Amino acid sequence: MLVLAAACSPRTAIRGNLLTPSQAEKIKVGQTDRNSVARLLGPPSARSTFDQQVWYYIGSREEKWAFMNPNVEEQRVLAVYFDERGIVERMQRYSEADTREIDIVSRETPTSGRSVGFFEQIFGNLGARAPGSGGSAPQQ
Repeated sequence: MLVLAAACSPRTAIRGNLLTPSQAEKIKVGQTDRNSVARLLGPPSARSTFDQQVWYYIGSREEKWAFMNPNVEEQRVLAVYFDERGIVERMQRYSEADTREIDIVSRETPTSGRSVGFFEQIFGNLGARAPGSGGSAPQQ
């Protein structure tokens, strides 16, 4: 009975850097510098694409039951904004409530060249030799 109960418990996985509130409280706006943030929170999960003065700490906790797909139970993002001197200017917390659905575009980009069919791929090189392989050597 104990084995069956253990088999039915979910597997929990932490993805990324799921910061605790006490970790974020150690960062003081207007006082903490970039090196101290890295020492206290670790390296950021991502940096802003257009403004390198923003660091993102992204983390989530997932649970998975047996063969089912994982379910995200908790997701947190902490954005740390630095001023030009490298001092924390402000911090912004984001939760799952702040997320937005985006539509994935599933079209293909055409490429130049010709399309090679299945049989042409298989039989196209029959009888062809690679340059420099086999054949007769040049006469001198």
